[in-house]
Amino acid sequence: MSTLQESPVVAQTGELRRNLKKRHLLMMSLGGTIGTGLFIGIAEPLYSVGPAGTLLAYLLAGAIMLATMMCLGELSCAFPHSGSFQHYALMFIPHPILSYTIGWLYWFSWVFSLAADLTAASFIAHHYLPTIPVYYFCPIILVALTIINLCSAKSFGECEYWLSALKVFAIVLFIAAGGVMIYSLIGQTGWHPTLKTDGVWLPHGEWQILVCMTIVIYSFQGVELVGNAAGETESPQTILPKVILGIGVRIILFYGLAIAILALVYPRAQVPNGQSPFVWVFSHVGIPGADTLMTLVIFSAAVSAANSAIYASSRMLWSMAGDRFAPACFSRVSQHGVPVNAILLTVIFALVSMLTRYISAQQFYLYLIASTGQVGCLAWIVIGWCQYRFRRAVNHGEYPRNLLRYRSPLFPWVAGFVIITNIAIIIGTWFSAPGLLIMLIELFLMACIVASWFIFRPTLK
Repeated sequence: MSTLQESPVVAQTGELRRNLKKRHLLMMSLGGTIGTGLFIGIAEPLYSVGPAGTLLAYLLAGAIMLATMMCLGELSCAFPHSGSFQHYALMFIPHPILSYTIGWLYWFSWVFSLAADLTAASFIAHHYLPTIPVYYFCPIILVALTIINLCSAKSFGECEYWLSALKVFAIVLFIAAGGVMIYSLIGQTGWHPTLKTDGVWLPHGEWQILVCMTIVIYSFQGVELVGNAAGETESPQTILPKVILGIGVRIILFYGLAIAILALVYPRAQVPNGQSPFVWVFSHVGIPGADTLMTLVIFSAAVSAANSAIYASSRMLWSMAGDRFAPACFSRVSQHGVPVNAILLTVIFALVSMLTRYISAQQFYLYLIASTGQVGCLAWIVIGWCQYRFRRAVNHGEYPRNLLRYRSPLFPWVAGFVIITNIAIIIGTWFSAPGLLIMLIELFLMACIVASWFIFRPTLK
């Protein structure tokens, strides 16, 4: 754990306080990635792609995530800023309209992610209190998280630290319980590992992996929260390099082992019904009350991810206001150093989760994470491209080499890997069942954002 003391920096108008610590930063990124996408969203690829295909898809997504983290780490150590890649896009991509568009798209994607996590948490709460509708729980959870985020970045960091620690403990417990379950099944008559489906590794073909990748990649998105938090972290140039590799290794390890267990024991024909495959395993492992405990952990995971979504989206909006891409009122901060107006606008838009009154919570959740995953892929493309432009500028003497406090390895191959794979995932998703609808919605949203640029003509400093 970090022994750093809270910075005595006093927030001034428009400035955020640097009072997040290394332990906050580490758990914050874990909180943004180990969430409902793993605990609940994994049921869909397990059914549609098969166990082996799901394992391959998550390992590929983990590799893309780690490569993206390396690119973002180089940029964040050189230019720590709470606007993260939106601000870097303004620096390294020729026309500011691209930074403007990606910033607003990313903000909307986090709002949708917040709505998805609220829906997941409310669906779980409704399971235990069935007399209360799902759409009643959404605003209750949202108000509680809003209060935490309005207090200070430190209160958010502490809350996220403990919620994320609970998730990590649950995954470790799941891996241990799954290992015991597999050991007890080995040698039993009639038991066969479910890694193969009907005698084949990929029952629906290799391309189905690419089609489901948006839902899979959603599970890892949120790790770029490290870039947003860099602007509020003590000594980011010292802390970030240590955190980046640790986050990547931990997430790939947790995901890889957990999904390998599911790929071996979870029933292939189990149709997604809103129940987490993790709960299914615990209910069959023989530990009394373990399934209930796991359900509560998944509830905390959804709340944690929603908490991270409020933080990330509000900081993105604060950054865009500083770049004159949003109204100036969103760049103002409270005496506690938090962007109050940016937080309030985010939570107001997140009330879209109330649509669960009219749409099935399970279906609404899948649509939200699929649309969010597409924008997340676009954000990762921007990160890879900005890192490529920055390193090339350093090599040509446009920036001093001492800015390279952290070096992404294998330049330019890592950045190229990030860009090419995310483009392939975006295109592949268009061939999924809801892919055409999601593509049309996102193109419409992008067209509205681009049109607003020409209508309002933001004036850069």
